[in-house]
Amino acid sequence: MFGLKIRRALLATAAALLSVPGVAHANVDNPNPDLSVKPTGNRKFDPEFFATYAPVTALDMVRRIPGFSIDQREGRRGFGENAGNVLIDGDRPSTKSDDIATILSRIAASQVAFILLSEQAGADTETQGKGQVVNIVRKPTAKVNGTYEATMVAGTRYGFQPSLNTSATLRRGDTSYEVNFSSHSERLRGYGPEDFKTGSATLVERRLYSGNGGNDEAALGGAIKTRIRGAKLNLNGQVRWDDKFDIRYADYSNAAGERTGKELLRRDGPIGDLSYELGGDIEFSAFPKTNTKIVALYRTGDESSFSSIETARISQPVSLFETRSQNTPTEAVLRLQNDLGGLGRHAVQFGAEMAYNRLDARFIVTNSVAGAVTNFPASNVLVQETRFEPFFSDVWTLGPAWKIEAGAIVELSKLTLSGDSTAERSFNFIKPRAIATWTISPQTTLELRAERQVAQLNFNEFATSVDVTVGNQVDAGNADLVPEKTTTLSALIRYKFSDRGSVQFSGDYQLVSDTQDLVPITVRDAGGNITAQFDGTGNIGKSTKWNGELEVTLPLDWLTKPIGFAGIEVRYVGHYHGSRVTDPVTGLNRRVSHRPLWHQDLDIRHDIAGLGIVYGASFRVQDANYDYFFNEKRRQQEGTRATIFMEYSKFKLGTIRFQVTDMAGFRRDRFIYVGTRASGTLEQIVNRERRLDPLLQLSLSGKF
Repeated sequence: MFGLKIRRALLATAAALLSVPGVAHANVDNPNPDLSVKPTGNRKFDPEFFATYAPVTALDMVRRIPGFSIDQREGRRGFGENAGNVLIDGDRPSTKSDDIATILSRIAASQVAFILLSEQAGADTETQGKGQVVNIVRKPTAKVNGTYEATMVAGTRYGFQPSLNTSATLRRGDTSYEVNFSSHSERLRGYGPEDFKTGSATLVERRLYSGNGGNDEAALGGAIKTRIRGAKLNLNGQVRWDDKFDIRYADYSNAAGERTGKELLRRDGPIGDLSYELGGDIEFSAFPKTNTKIVALYRTGDESSFSSIETARISQPVSLFETRSQNTPTEAVLRLQNDLGGLGRHAVQFGAEMAYNRLDARFIVTNSVAGAVTNFPASNVLVQETRFEPFFSDVWTLGPAWKIEAGAIVELSKLTLSGDSTAERSFNFIKPRAIATWTISPQTTLELRAERQVAQLNFNEFATSVDVTVGNQVDAGNADLVPEKTTTLSALIRYKFSDRGSVQFSGDYQLVSDTQDLVPITVRDAGGNITAQFDGTGNIGKSTKWNGELEVTLPLDWLTKPIGFAGIEVRYVGHYHGSRVTDPVTGLNRRVSHRPLWHQDLDIRHDIAGLGIVYGASFRVQDANYDYFFNEKRRQQEGTRATIFMEYSKFKLGTIRFQVTDMAGFRRDRFIYVGTRASGTLEQIVNRERRLDPLLQLSLSGKF
């Protein structure tokens, strides 16, 4: 009897999550509903709210919503779990190649009817697991409208770097057509020394580097949205091309300053990679008070790389080390989502997601110097994964102030490797979550969350690669890699004041199993003898992580209006990331690799609405980052990145912006030990500095 009650309770809970999406989709059908009576936890932003900021695109508007930040939701497995917190006309774009910021930048601000902000659990079934969601609702129009942004970046040693982003949308009745094009060029010139020292810090050799690099990319995409007999149909596609290069020169000298040799490094070069994506969804109601959505997505492309490093030392033969890789990743996703409404205070969502992921990786190395290691592990591998994920969730509205979302995803997957590495294993995971939001007042919201997540595997970590910029460092492919699992307990409190100010603090504590970090990987011959040892990504057991974030948006009108001016706003975001894990080499506790302890962002802007002028500055700084290799500890410290800008929005062709960016250089310190780090004896210290020239940028953006 008790088991029957449990099953009934689960079914009732499962039925609650889908009544909420009906509200969002109703807003799309009627883009100007009467929202004079707003439910607690919701807020409507009309275009007039953003007028003082002179926005060009919907992205400009979303960035000015107090207390809201776009969540890209990266690093999770599955299409559904990577949903962000932004909807467009009540829908989530069926794409993984375009991030939501890029999509919003294609929507003209003049085409936004209003923006809805919801700060309650289960805000929309399109964005499962989010306690805060915005929905950009567009105006119906029969005109062609769009956006454009042309940018020119220059530096004292870079030359000119043009970029162009443009999109156009045409609506005819229930059908809209969109075409978008983007191109981007980036050039960076860096210079600085690298010092090689003994373990006692005595200088042995200095290498003085100078070089330039960059990337070029272009993308062409389109989308069609229409209705067929009451069903909503969305189709989108994109083709993207990208190319990158890096050329670096170095002069070698000894401790006395005498020249001892030179080096030439080339990476990539005349290699262009193409990638494709095709996605779409159809949404319909097959039964009363139900809503069904089917999402399909397919993407593939090429990821090629070439590098060579040529070293010529005085009185020694020239050595040449070359690497080539050719990777072809493929992903296919099919998702069925059902929403049930009319269940009182409950809204239920259930369905399933199926996915197929594949990586065909090819890697070769050549070296002109006899005795160099060329037998690398996992040089050519084929990785394939099939995954099936049934899911279920329920949103329970306890009252106007309390909402609870509870649900679970069951993952059943199979992973196979063939080629130089062979493996086959199956994974079974249960990923439950519970989110509760309490709207204490129209200004204050409390969010509590508990969930278990499984990290997305990076298939490139099953294959070998070499970084020629760091002493030909080998990242060995690891056939034994499994996903990292995390159980998280978190809390967030958000307080809004005046019309545009907010303070938000969040913290979480994570229990991690199968922590992904750097591990030693050995290569053995047929007799079991070790022939080489490398570093690679692997699992090092359990760890704990804790995070804190403070976000403040502070309008200063209360301070500056009495002295005659207004429109100054300050935004600060500070992050703290603690962690602890047992080191697999030394057996001691340490931080997780590649996880800075803190980073901070500060933005200051002054909007002079009457004159159409905006000016301001932004700064970013972060703590040193550590990586722990089997025989090396590496510390990298990024410098402060600063930007100063000015905009003028009353230019006839649109908004013109000029900015100067002081690019953040970095310092990298390598501490290389005798044998392994467990020895505690330093063999070599390598200090590298890189300095970058500042960049000047002039851009023109507008809408039509």
